[in-house]
Amino acid sequence: MAKKRHTTQTSNRGKARAEARRGPRAGRRTRFLPRLDALAVALVALSIAIRIWGIGDRLPDPSLGINVLDDSAVEETDRTTMGRAWLMWDGGSKLDLNPHTGGWPAFSFYVGLGIQTTYKVYYSMSHPGSTVADFVSHVASGSNHMFLYGRLLGVLIGAWTVFLAFRLGSRFGGRIAGFLAALFLALNPLHIMTSQHVADPNLLALLFVLLAALAMVRVAEGGGTGDALLAGTMIGLAGACKYVPLVLVVPLAAAHGRDCFRKRDFYLALLAVFVGMLAASPFTFLDWKMTLADIGSQRRSLFSDWVGQTAFPFSLPTYLAVSLPHAMGWPAYLLSIAGMVFLWRRGPIARPVALIPVVMVLANGALKAAQERYMLVALPILFVAAAIAILQIATWLRAMPGAPSRAALAGPALAGLLAVAWPLPEFFVARHTLGLPDTRHLARKWINTNIPTDRPMAVELYGPVFQPDERTMLIWPFFATQVPLVRPAYHPEFLDGLDYYVLSHEVTRRFDADSASYPVESAYYRWIRANTTVVWRSEAVSSSGPGIEIRRVPSGISTVARRDSVFAAAMPGPSGISRVGLWCFDYANLFGRLGRFDRVLEWSSRGLRVDATRLNGRLHLVQAYALLNLRRFAAAESAAAAGLLAAPRDPMIHVYHAMALHELGRKEECLKEFTAAYEISNDPKILVNLGAALSDLGRYEDAVQALQMVPEGHPDRGNARRDMAVIYLNHLQRPADGLAALREAAGLAQDPGQVRLLQDEIARIEANMRKGRGSTTGARP
Repeated sequence: MAKKRHTTQTSNRGKARAEARRGPRAGRRTRFLPRLDALAVALVALSIAIRIWGIGDRLPDPSLGINVLDDSAVEETDRTTMGRAWLMWDGGSKLDLNPHTGGWPAFSFYVGLGIQTTYKVYYSMSHPGSTVADFVSHVASGSNHMFLYGRLLGVLIGAWTVFLAFRLGSRFGGRIAGFLAALFLALNPLHIMTSQHVADPNLLALLFVLLAALAMVRVAEGGGTGDALLAGTMIGLAGACKYVPLVLVVPLAAAHGRDCFRKRDFYLALLAVFVGMLAASPFTFLDWKMTLADIGSQRRSLFSDWVGQTAFPFSLPTYLAVSLPHAMGWPAYLLSIAGMVFLWRRGPIARPVALIPVVMVLANGALKAAQERYMLVALPILFVAAAIAILQIATWLRAMPGAPSRAALAGPALAGLLAVAWPLPEFFVARHTLGLPDTRHLARKWINTNIPTDRPMAVELYGPVFQPDERTMLIWPFFATQVPLVRPAYHPEFLDGLDYYVLSHEVTRRFDADSASYPVESAYYRWIRANTTVVWRSEAVSSSGPGIEIRRVPSGISTVARRDSVFAAAMPGPSGISRVGLWCFDYANLFGRLGRFDRVLEWSSRGLRVDATRLNGRLHLVQAYALLNLRRFAAAESAAAAGLLAAPRDPMIHVYHAMALHELGRKEECLKEFTAAYEISNDPKILVNLGAALSDLGRYEDAVQALQMVPEGHPDRGNARRDMAVIYLNHLQRPADGLAALREAAGLAQDPGQVRLLQDEIARIEANMRKGRGSTTGARP
């Protein structure tokens, strides 16, 4: 049996164990808390301080009056985690712990839920007697406060990972190595910015990876079952944040040695991986159908070309040559490469840790596009390696015969200083830029000030955000991956009918970077730049965010025949792509708001050619709406009937079908459809239509009963009372009830003209009743 090498560290550990066995010495006070390391405390304080700087940048702006989850000026991770968490409980009105997505494991959403619930506790304490509705209203008008609270937790987690990096570095290179590694991480721009997010899954995964690394070191040293279970559980928790860290079962196996497959503790550790992930993201397994569907969608996306970003068949070369050097800075990156060799050579105890960045880079490198944030979990170990390399340089310099002692200090110090300082200038510029007004918000304000709301416009993704009914607009489709799926939209002929086009450089720069691979899209943007006029553009010096241009679109770009021809050529057969179908639906809705029903028919028919199953019902609905307004009732009935086949539970399709049947004189079928619409939706507004249908059939008592069901406070209560009055007075000969209904209708009417007409009608009926004419037939609605 090979002898175990005796080191100072193993000797110290033996002394510590002996001290523990002997118990506290006489006359010495027992410590209930471990002694704090001054270097560790200073690093944690530095980490928190630098992460507090700028933490309020890019918070939601409630004054804009837009949905924060749609505002791309707010960091995407913040919007995703907080949005998914909010959907689980709606501020306290429900509780559904299934996030209904398998694209991400759920742990970050649960952390977001914890942030929101504890924030509600604070709100309830500061607002005694507040209700769920009060809290929801508070969040709607001040979501920035809850987001800031969530970011503070991210700062603390980031500081915790800096401390863990100190511990890990100290384990392999002493306190100086631990200090350097933690300092590199504390001042790393990627880590700082990620620590300012709300429940960022990359940061949470990093936390658990570091805890797993420390546990794996103890396993490699010969630790017990508890260490193995802890290492496995931490890997499972990391996998509950991001799927990729599950590859750390490879270092876990290395920690158990070459004969790991014969060891009971290794299998217990693997079980702990599963249990840890199951506990932290249970619906990844319980809702396995959703998980498989979303993972399949993610796989298609991640293994597809990313426009303007994919340079190789896989992203490993980009990670090694671009992403990691940029994330770490070239000096730290080069030092880490050398340091990984030194770390590996430290033996079986260090090799599981050295394997962590290797397997993480290789796993992520198999994907098509490199995402720098995916490398966050590898950075602390790479910084530990860089610190070890610096110490090794110092050792070599001291060992060189005749080398000045100052050189032995100056060389490593210079290397460390370069490693720390290299990425900082770019970070300071980014920090300043993020403090400037966002271009998307500036563009929104300019549009609302200078362009009437009924002027049709298209807005690109990463452009200004508007509420659904705020303006006559649509969002132009864009996919960062699988670009050909939405390529039919990228033809200038389809801009006809728009007055403005809001162009975002976040989209155009991607196609400009690789115009040869995307000739259709490049030609589309060349046409826009050549044929539209810029009326406003953002200024790079005084704002941040993607460059925005608001362009005036000329009229008469194309004819219906030309648009049909281009669309047929771009999509010869049904593609089933929902985003293209939605684009057509949005175009139909846009023209519907303008009353241009011929265009509604054009775009709804185009959307039906796409044959996106989930949208066909809605496309038939807008088609029926346009045909009703064009008084083509038979065609409207056919469109609505087709819509019911596609979406039988859509109440509005039943309503339009009923309206078409009414115009065609098919009264019984009309009543049946209004009844179905109300049974599906329980919308009191439909009761007014239902009452009219019953009245047409002479079922006046039933009509009154339906109209009475419109509750107090509903906007259609006045219309229902007015219709009841007509039935009472003209058909049921109940003048007292009719007058009571008319008076209530007059009290509820918002239009002064309508109020005057109703009051005149009341006075007329009362005058006739005084003259002895009974109920006075011919009451006007």
